[in-house]
Amino acid sequence: MTRTISQSMSRILEELELENKTYVTSSEIAVLAEKYGILTDPYIVASRLNQSGWLLPTSQRGVWEFAPASMAGPYSRNEPLKDIKVFQKANPDIRCYICLQTAAWASGLADRIPANKELAFEKIPRKRIPESIAAFRYTPVIEPRKEKDILCLVPESIIVHIASKPDIIRSWESAMEWIPDVVYETTIENILLELSDKNDSVKRRTGYLLQNMYPDASNAIYNNIPEPSSKIRFGSRGPAVRNDQKWMISDTILPFSPKEMERVK
Repeated sequence: MTRTISQSMSRILEELELENKTYVTSSEIAVLAEKYGILTDPYIVASRLNQSGWLLPTSQRGVWEFAPASMAGPYSRNEPLKDIKVFQKANPDIRCYICLQTAAWASGLADRIPANKELAFEKIPRKRIPESIAAFRYTPVIEPRKEKDILCLVPESIIVHIASKPDIIRSWESAMEWIPDVVYETTIENILLELSDKNDSVKRRTGYLLQNMYPDASNAIYNNIPEPSSKIRFGSRGPAVRNDQKWMISDTILPFSPKEMERVK
């Protein structure tokens, strides 16, 4: 497809090419328009670039995907994390991190990325979150790291997040395809660090989950908490499928015992 552009707009495109932009906001277009003396309203500029095939709409109003000349047409890159990236582009003041299986995939520890990409917030924002993003509340102790150009929970944070609320895992059978690979990348020191601001219930559920996959870490957790004296749940309310007397846990959700999981460390 042949894409045309006016001479005045071409300077904006040249700038976007030089900066290797993937996503661009209306405010960034406004800055470029002012720089090159274009007095047209930025939204009209964006609309014209969209109509001529240089900017593609996204799930976030005011954020566009730039289709450079190398794309040979108005074609999206179809990035798996596109909706998260444009959400963050539109809301740079909201601190959030990819989590769960999405984080495992971005870290190279899961073969598949879920249909609904998972994003953890320290505080769920009032801003509209795209339907393709599953939002969770979690505050990590260990600083997230960049993966795929997005802040991503580290392996220890992924595991503790899961233990903090096991119901966030939709399918434990599927999760066990990637959770052992995440556990393999953890260390005892960092697991204890990530648990340092969590309550004893989260610590006990983490130790319970890790007891055979990473027994040294599980024992270290047990040795750093008061001896359990009252029952807590691993999962939502409902009949227990097993009871663990050491951790004093009533497990209502796991389709298998943690004691049967393959040891990874």
